[in-house]
Amino acid sequence: MASRRGSDRAAGTGAAALPRQAARLVFRHHIENGVSVAFCLAAVGLALGAALGLRAAVLAGTGALCVSIVDQPGRLTGKAPVFLAALAGSGAISLFAGLAEGSPVLLALLIAAMSAGFALVTVYGRPAMTLGIAAVLSLVLGLATPAAGTGEALRHTALFCAGGLLYGLLALAVAWLLDLRSRRLFLNEALLAFAAFLEARARGYDGVTPTSTALRGVVEAHGLLMERLQAARDAIFTGRATARRRRWIAAMLALLDAYETVLSSDADWQTLPRATGGEALRRISVLIRAMAEDVEGIALALVAPAALPPACDQEAALAALDAELERLAAGGEAEAAASLRPTREKIAETLRRLRVLAGLVDGQNDGAADSGGPELDLAAFVQVQDTRLATLRAHMTLTSPVMRYAIRLTLAMLAGYAVTLALPQLVHGGWVLLTVALIMRASYALTRQRRNDRVLGTLAGCAVAALLIPALPPEALLPLMVAGAGVAHAYATVNYKVTSFAASVMALLLLHVLEPQEVLVVDRIVDTLIGAGLSVAFSRLLPSWEWRDLPRLVGRLLEADRAFAAQALSLQPAEQAYRLARKRALDAFTALATTTRRLSGEPVAGVRGLAGLSALLGANYLFASDLASVRALLRLRGGELDPQVAGGLLDGTRAAVLETLAPRPAGEAPPAPARRFGWTEMPAADALTFLRRRLRHIEFAAHRLEALAARALE
Repeated sequence: MASRRGSDRAAGTGAAALPRQAARLVFRHHIENGVSVAFCLAAVGLALGAALGLRAAVLAGTGALCVSIVDQPGRLTGKAPVFLAALAGSGAISLFAGLAEGSPVLLALLIAAMSAGFALVTVYGRPAMTLGIAAVLSLVLGLATPAAGTGEALRHTALFCAGGLLYGLLALAVAWLLDLRSRRLFLNEALLAFAAFLEARARGYDGVTPTSTALRGVVEAHGLLMERLQAARDAIFTGRATARRRRWIAAMLALLDAYETVLSSDADWQTLPRATGGEALRRISVLIRAMAEDVEGIALALVAPAALPPACDQEAALAALDAELERLAAGGEAEAAASLRPTREKIAETLRRLRVLAGLVDGQNDGAADSGGPELDLAAFVQVQDTRLATLRAHMTLTSPVMRYAIRLTLAMLAGYAVTLALPQLVHGGWVLLTVALIMRASYALTRQRRNDRVLGTLAGCAVAALLIPALPPEALLPLMVAGAGVAHAYATVNYKVTSFAASVMALLLLHVLEPQEVLVVDRIVDTLIGAGLSVAFSRLLPSWEWRDLPRLVGRLLEADRAFAAQALSLQPAEQAYRLARKRALDAFTALATTTRRLSGEPVAGVRGLAGLSALLGANYLFASDLASVRALLRLRGGELDPQVAGGLLDGTRAAVLETLAPRPAGEAPPAPARRFGWTEMPAADALTFLRRRLRHIEFAAHRLEALAARALE
């Protein structure tokens, strides 16, 4: 294995590859998705331009552009329905906009219906939101290219739909050809997030970063990791398990196992600093950072040409940690040695799992023996897109955040349209409406952040467009338009400021090609400022503050923790049930962490409340680590335990934890915790004593978690 893999991290991506930092920026899923979108747009534009001429090709290109909005990284099986929905919806709105031209009342009705629909479908998640953005863009482009009559409106719509249909067919073909590449890219993104998570953990052991600061960083990195892991599950665990796909299924499972081992090692985070010296912590930090570099090397080997995965042995760093362990034991520091040994074993186990993962990436293992076995139903770990009408009906009430968002957005869009009617010479309605629709979100914090990004990106984009338009002929602007569309698409969910910049350049170039006599750079800036102002002003109307959702999220978190504890505190839990319970507990944790992050941007958020939520998140993360550590202990040292004795201990702790975290009437106190035993009363290092200490710690962690949850809701 070592003969095929590079051990020099500086050249860990292979001699012919880009330097590691450059490769990290280039070989990313959002970048390749943007390139794919730009290629399909260019191909459609060139084909239609050769057949129909420049102006007709641009009109058809607007249809392709609208459909491209929904061309996001995702499962191959879900692309065709989304493309059809985008084509039908945006095509219909484009037609209605053309037919309603000249009638303010009809256009106002169309804007109101589209705005309300856009907001309401957000209840179905991000895929539905992209459909709404495609609809808004089709309206804006329809307003920018008014039709002289019904016949011309029908012709514009026919060209629009032709371009959208051609784009959809071509994008489906490209997605089919690149399906395996897409799966590898999803795994690459999850691995990069895992590497960032390890880096955050390493700071907790470096002796410099305060523990509270390090824990906040770990919680933040953990939230991103959970999102990337779920996206990877959705892509890799779907479809027929062919021989080639089984390899990536096995790699995904190896990554999840490595993650759980790392998670379990954090159960000792609180005891290690008190029991060991700074040298031991420093060596742990060095080892974890080295593992992070190995994980990053594996990630790049998935996608970068000529890259080989690292060896993942870290023998020298492990030997240094072993030397410190021997020094502590020889010096009579039994407590320190006993605290350090489990962490050392878990690090070694993580490295072993990373070597399995590297072997799968390297092709030395085809995954046939590691694809989960018959006991795992992988489809159960994949998110199912909710399309039930009942889900929407449940939000048809004024107390629903989605309904409140629909009212706010509709009124803001109508206000924007009213401004365009009042100042027709100064304001372009399409740009104002697009700005309002793209900035306003159900969350006040997101609206404020997107406002700032939109304004800054638009100003920069207008400056660049002002330089390009007089300097280049229309034919030379077309490639720049395609590139702008690709960049805007690539960064839409990564950096909205970049998306706003690229979209502004693309839109101004497109409108210049359609109407060469008009230069609309200043107009674009004015319209953006008006739209941004309306978005912020209406965001205070019927607000749905994030803190109102905290009781539901905290309750869901404790419920998921109980289910996870019920599985983790069993001697032999079913693999499927354990993994699902762990996933749901960490999903609930991520949901609360995401809401807490947004809550910090709300004007009603209090410092004390945010501090309480941060403490709850930190305690919950460590509680999950404790539960995972029980499984790690049973796996690594289960042979040393008497099953009957260990089972009795686990049963007792499970009952106590479930009672502590159970929902109870307001004012009813949880059961009192048992007396805590310390190292002086349980100093032995045998497996049973380790299990007793861990279970006692879990009981106290559950009491602390329950108390922090109650305090966070006060």
